[in-house]
Amino acid sequence: MLDTTHTPILYVEDDIVDLESVKREFNKINGSFIIYSAKNGIEALDKLYGRNGHKKLDPFPKAILLDIKLPKMNGIEFLTALRENPQFNSIMVFVVTSLFSSKDKIALQNLGIVGSLIKPLQHSDALDIYWCVNSGADAGNILFS
Repeated sequence: MLDTTHTPILYVEDDIVDLESVKREFNKINGSFIIYSAKNGIEALDKLYGRNGHKKLDPFPKAILLDIKLPKMNGIEFLTALRENPQFNSIMVFVVTSLFSSKDKIALQNLGIVGSLIKPLQHSDALDIYWCVNSGADAGNILFS
């Protein structure tokens, strides 16, 4: 059964055009998304922990959309730091990027991503993410493996 309440998602992306595009695609579904944003991995961790002048995200994200190529702390470094804290293990992570190597893909799979998508995010991608986040992790492994 799908949970149709507000779905909080953190999008870690340094490109404002990509951020606005993702917001637009999710809002087409039913407007039940809360889209937080962070420009890099450090800012994302600060928002998740509620530190360095950032308020802790509330409601807490059910999913993270993560670009790999980020300033200050890239996506793999962020995900490595995220997975060091068991408090964050329940957050589904989807990589949304324009390009990544097979080495990156293996590293990301080992860090427990649910799936990977190529930019720009399409409406069907947003629907798939919505379905995965609101119905459980196994669904993500089927759609994005």
